[in-house]
Amino acid sequence: MKAAVRFFGLFLFFLALFFSYPAEAENRALLVGCDHFLSGLDTSPSSENNVSDMTEALSGGAMNLETLVTQRNGVPGPAELTRLILDTFSPATDEDVSYFYLSTHGLWEPGDPGNSMTLLLSDGRRERGITAQQLHDVFEKIRGTKVLIVDACHTGAMIGKGIREEFTHIFEGDRYKIICSSGGAEESWFWRGSTTGEGALAGGGYFSGVLSAGLSVKTGYAADENRDGIITLSEIGRYLLHMHGASTVHTYPEKDDFPILTYDAESVHRQTDGVGSISFEEGLLSKTHREISFSFTVYQNVRVAYQIVHQVNERWDFAHAQILYDSGEWLGGSGDTSGYLMPGMKERTITVTDELLEETGYLLFQVVVTEDEKMEIVASRAIGIAPETLRQEVTVQSGEAFTPDKGEEMGFVISHRGPALISAVIQDAEGSTVCRLLSREPTRPEQIYPEGTTLYWDGKKAGGARAEAGIYRLYVRLEQGDGTGEAFSQEFLLKDAEE
Repeated sequence: MKAAVRFFGLFLFFLALFFSYPAEAENRALLVGCDHFLSGLDTSPSSENNVSDMTEALSGGAMNLETLVTQRNGVPGPAELTRLILDTFSPATDEDVSYFYLSTHGLWEPGDPGNSMTLLLSDGRRERGITAQQLHDVFEKIRGTKVLIVDACHTGAMIGKGIREEFTHIFEGDRYKIICSSGGAEESWFWRGSTTGEGALAGGGYFSGVLSAGLSVKTGYAADENRDGIITLSEIGRYLLHMHGASTVHTYPEKDDFPILTYDAESVHRQTDGVGSISFEEGLLSKTHREISFSFTVYQNVRVAYQIVHQVNERWDFAHAQILYDSGEWLGGSGDTSGYLMPGMKERTITVTDELLEETGYLLFQVVVTEDEKMEIVASRAIGIAPETLRQEVTVQSGEAFTPDKGEEMGFVISHRGPALISAVIQDAEGSTVCRLLSREPTRPEQIYPEGTTLYWDGKKAGGARAEAGIYRLYVRLEQGDGTGEAFSQEFLLKDAEE
């Protein structure tokens, strides 16, 4: 009898251990693409291909997805998307992570509230939109952390970024991690039209192509800056800003270390095929500096070209883009086709023509690779053509107060005309530097009006610790041609959560 009691006691002990040990977090993913619309431009097969590329990326590494659902042919409206979201993510616990990706058209007008930003849903037969508010309300029913990745025009308005009108948004809080393909005032671009060797129509989103590549084993997980097997939200944000120039990617929260993707760093080697390790020389173009310099590594034989797109009425004019095939290794003999490169590191300099430098503005420079009869935009950079001197007084708009502990960020809009090099630092009430946001960074064409640059501060010091409650301001220095402009924001208050 005593032995039985001891056995029963041990059984209860191990049963208690079993139920008290925290369950391993589970990851789930839902990826949706809409290509066929009743009111908008048909984008096929771009969104379908985006879903395929993102599915491959999220299926790799050490993600160990419990559930992966794809909807490549669209959804007709909010009710159907809501059912998909709830069916996929309702089992989530507080420890779980839910990944939602959507590729579609986005609608928003300056002056409208950010939560009215609308994502168009369609299967080609029926069509309705879902607003950012409606999407938020659905995901509020899901426990755990929600990672939302949206490739659509004007998506930054969802999180109050890339716009002038507001600096707060409905997704604030530590349960949301968001990647938007464009600022609130910007388009998000796609390409299509080339055929593959099988005769199928090719295409994809510029943003999604770069994002999926940065998360892919094929590139050796190129977005992982420190090669530690964890690609954080902060790392993928910096990678996209460096490699994707057609629009300005925005993330929430700023500089966040949440792991978007994990993999076994010891078992993964660097990229072994295609083109990678692309690096652009920073700076602006002008009539006295007309060269675009960059380097990259070819890992196996490919054909490389460069596409230069200029702006017309502040929009990229892809219809009249200039394509230049790499001639660095072209001998020009009979049957020798330009653009083919052997493996190795390459350094290139492209001289921009006088015609493209006649007006200030921006050029989009894209590196295009053709491999196995498939085309891929592997990198792009928006490069400014600077005016000869400072064109207007620099001003800074900001909010009055924010509470970082509640997930709030302080937003700034720096007004300036034309491309420039911009530096920006947060200063405390004594004028001491708390953190540096930008250091002589080239501006980007964010399409806000009046023209300018948007910035955001998460309330952290340079070392990552949260700044103390108190008064702060933003100091900005702008370099444009032979002129320099300086400006301060109004003073604003960083508050503790209990205030």
